[in-house]
Amino acid sequence: MSRSSLHLDSPRQPLARPGAGNPAPASNAGAAPAATPASTPSSLPRSGGDHWRYSSQLNQQLTAAQRALGFVDSLAGQLEALKGELSGQLTQRRVDSARLARGIEQVAQQWSQRGAASGGSLDSRLQFRLAADARQTFTVRGLEVANLTQGAAETLVFFSGEPGSGPAAVKVGEPLSEAALLAALGRALALSGIQPQLDEQGQLQFSVAEAAWQGVRERFSLRGGGIRFPAGQPQHLKLQPTEQALQPQQWQSADHAGTRQTLQKVLRALDQLQLSRAAISRAMAEVRHAIAQLSQMSEQLWADGFVNDFNARFNTPDSESGLYEVVPALLGVSRYRVLSLLALP
Repeated sequence: MSRSSLHLDSPRQPLARPGAGNPAPASNAGAAPAATPASTPSSLPRSGGDHWRYSSQLNQQLTAAQRALGFVDSLAGQLEALKGELSGQLTQRRVDSARLARGIEQVAQQWSQRGAASGGSLDSRLQFRLAADARQTFTVRGLEVANLTQGAAETLVFFSGEPGSGPAAVKVGEPLSEAALLAALGRALALSGIQPQLDEQGQLQFSVAEAAWQGVRERFSLRGGGIRFPAGQPQHLKLQPTEQALQPQQWQSADHAGTRQTLQKVLRALDQLQLSRAAISRAMAEVRHAIAQLSQMSEQLWADGFVNDFNARFNTPDSESGLYEVVPALLGVSRYRVLSLLALP
């Protein structure tokens, strides 16, 4: 299953339990109807503390999805207007670069408000996160899988500079598997809020809450043992953030060539927003469905019903047909994604 340039999770995933920070899957489906107001906690029955807590969290997730959808629709409107200007200018012999620059600046301003406008539910790659815990992903030169799992053994000591987190040591070098490396890094960096992961190409990445990104970028340092990194005083690490879905500050409009390139970038951005909107809309539908179920039964009955239905589906003579519903959802799950999830502390 191919992945979009958005880096959204393509396989369909079940609705995350409250507190999960997994991005919602993307889809090529068309735009869903506009969001409707979320159900308020008072509209749901209080049948036990756990039930009430779960219902409240579902409503918070729905609110986060609505904010994300509002931002996506607003930004798409800005981009559609800019697309019209760019297309119109390209049909003329002279480009009004000042007018196009104003349109690009409006998009840039809108994009800069992503975190606040979406309540942290959309990250810089337009991945939607039900738990509204958008994270910044980044790479670190020298911290590559091959470099850390091969060669002579060495102890790396990380310093994040985050309050409550002290030096964290990780032993690297042969023999060390990818899974063991991720687990060791995950344990060492847990208190700093930094999480290691593998991207779809198996390359080592890290992520941190967007709110903590600047602090980590300024203070993240490392002391080695003289093999991969110098011993002695910790060395400041140069962190490279992953490319954002939109980079309007790089869009040009000085001439026809630049305007034509900007138009192509705007078109790609609109495609990305369409995928993001579909993912958000699907997540909203699943949350609403969960709310409707909880409004009619207790959480325990709901969970029991889910388990019974699952067992019934896969323990019947024709259960093989059920596999056809599950297998497509797993085709896009790479080995690296599984390793990253298993390594979470």
